[in-house]
Amino acid sequence: MEAKNDKRISLKDRSVRNSRANLFAYVFSDEKALVDLYQGLGKEIAQEDIEYLSLDELLQRVERYNDTAFRTKDNRLIVFVEHQSTRNKNMPFRFLEYAVYAIGALKVLADQNRFGEQLMDFPRVEFYIAYNGKKVLDEADKTLVVDLGDIRVTAQVVDIRFDSLPKEKAKDTQDALSGYAYFAKVFEEMKTQGKSPYESFVIAVGKSVEEGYLADIWSRKECVDVFAETYRYDDQLRNEGREEGREEGREEGREEGLEEGLELSTQIFSELRKSVPLPTIAQRYGITIQLVEKMKEAFAV
Repeated sequence: MEAKNDKRISLKDRSVRNSRANLFAYVFSDEKALVDLYQGLGKEIAQEDIEYLSLDELLQRVERYNDTAFRTKDNRLIVFVEHQSTRNKNMPFRFLEYAVYAIGALKVLADQNRFGEQLMDFPRVEFYIAYNGKKVLDEADKTLVVDLGDIRVTAQVVDIRFDSLPKEKAKDTQDALSGYAYFAKVFEEMKTQGKSPYESFVIAVGKSVEEGYLADIWSRKECVDVFAETYRYDDQLRNEGREEGREEGREEGREEGLEEGLELSTQIFSELRKSVPLPTIAQRYGITIQLVEKMKEAFAV
């Protein structure tokens, strides 16, 4: 996904990643949570077999981002992306592009002679889309394929909705996938009732705490504060998008303002890692320096 380099990114172009995808990436940012996520596919992997990679850091120069990915000790590269309601049939190609850059950034190419006669030990890739939308998936929805002739790229779509999880897994409050799925379920229920993203976030966190889901995440006050601000900012952008739609009279503007929300991009986190000055980030994304400071402190960037 290409980043924008404008001094002031337009309202439409700010929606690079949404707030819930940010939360998905944050929740599944350690080995224990990745095991829970992978087991949600009906697959088994031991925590000690995961070499977690912050691939965004590896790929920041080419500005490619993903929700979460990890490499295993038996040389597999497993890439996840969370999506909600829009079925993007081109996602396998985006995965392929991401994997090529990732393999290039890993030590595979540094440690081995790409111009030699010996075949390099390339990671085997697995692509998964963690689906959390409203539609019930049928069999045709569970596999996405992009056929490029000699190259055929496949991504598996996995239903991670709370009500679709096995009952025993759903009841496990220590399971990161169950916790995220429960939060997402309550969040969407609140939005359906007409609550704003910020109100929905606050209620979903409260109910998650009450039920014991994601206790470790919600016990980090700084983390909750940061995500609360991103959802509050989402509310602000929805209002701006509504006005943009009215002023320009374009259905596209209304849809993006009201439905997509144009939520705060995770590019901010990448720019913090690059040590971009805080005032520059604040101006570029139209947010306050105080919010940028909170993000920097909460995520120990």
